[in-house]
Amino acid sequence: MQKYYSENWYQATEKFYKTAPQYGDLRWCVADGHKFDIPYVLIGNGPNKVVINSGIHGIEGFFGSAAQNMFLDKIAKDLTPDFLKKYTIVLIHVINGWGMQNRMREVVDVKRGGLVDLNRNFGVDFSRPETLPQNPKYDLAHDMLLSKPDAVAKKNTIKDFYYKHKSDGAWDAISHGQYKHPYGLFYGGAAPMTENKMTLHIYDDVMRGAKSLTSIGLHTGLGRFDRKRGKVTGQLLVSHPARHKNTKYFDSMLHGTAVESDERAANGPVLLGDLVDCLEARYATPEIPVYTADFEIGTGEFPIMSPIYKRMDMGDARYDLLNHGQINQQTWQNLTESWYPSDPRWRDAALVRAWILFREFLYNLNQR
Repeated sequence: MQKYYSENWYQATEKFYKTAPQYGDLRWCVADGHKFDIPYVLIGNGPNKVVINSGIHGIEGFFGSAAQNMFLDKIAKDLTPDFLKKYTIVLIHVINGWGMQNRMREVVDVKRGGLVDLNRNFGVDFSRPETLPQNPKYDLAHDMLLSKPDAVAKKNTIKDFYYKHKSDGAWDAISHGQYKHPYGLFYGGAAPMTENKMTLHIYDDVMRGAKSLTSIGLHTGLGRFDRKRGKVTGQLLVSHPARHKNTKYFDSMLHGTAVESDERAANGPVLLGDLVDCLEARYATPEIPVYTADFEIGTGEFPIMSPIYKRMDMGDARYDLLNHGQINQQTWQNLTESWYPSDPRWRDAALVRAWILFREFLYNLNQR
């Protein structure tokens, strides 16, 4: 399994574009002046589109790229001609190449400043800044998160904030997205980023003549990593309540993978600027169903402390950038381990989880 992983974006992309043409139509999305092109491959020519994207959060692209390269090597060869007349399988390889190369979840906004979380940058009307979504509860945590790094005091301060605000929504609000602080956590940006435009261009290309769309994003971070036993969680997150058609669809397609619904989304999206919500708004019609979800591989060793450490590391990285112009090596290492553990057991187990997801989903598609 280790052979599917790479040391950087260049190596990962080379593996992808050298293998992909053996199984499908390799295409590239290229933007003027943009260093990190996005390759994607269309396998088959069926009207029902199944898209698996990776690396919208750059550092998470190491797993996403490995899972896609494994798909090409172990699964693509078994797709039958009859199946590929009904379905087109699309792999979009590492949306955020800058973030992957620099071991960051976000991408830097060179024009306007700040670190933009691409998964808070979709489907937002940036033309009128005064109408951008508001997240005032995030403000309660901003200064704390970007305070001077201190392994003990800062951790305890964030931990106290967690226990104080886990019931009033302020803790969860940290990750929902905000458009006020360019160097704050989960910043959604001030304009559509280049990667945002490239991603939607790819989906527009894929959706020509489509009768349906199923889109799954590959992510890491949420969930457990049991280091002692070398086991990881793998869960499919559907940003809709349990009764929603999206959730019911994935429940019917996946029985060996946990499908997690979100009851908070009953009255609208929970995450601001989320790609999955953007895809539904952009393509879904009564004639064209759209099913979207994110597949999350767990990386946290400690159920409570993992999200606290993650937010501390993200805040420390921003403090370093703002005050020293570069990220401290220890912070860099901590941040990397948060999303891409170096433990080979995690890396193997993560790909096993992805293999189970791919095989089970494709098998049930083939039964339809």
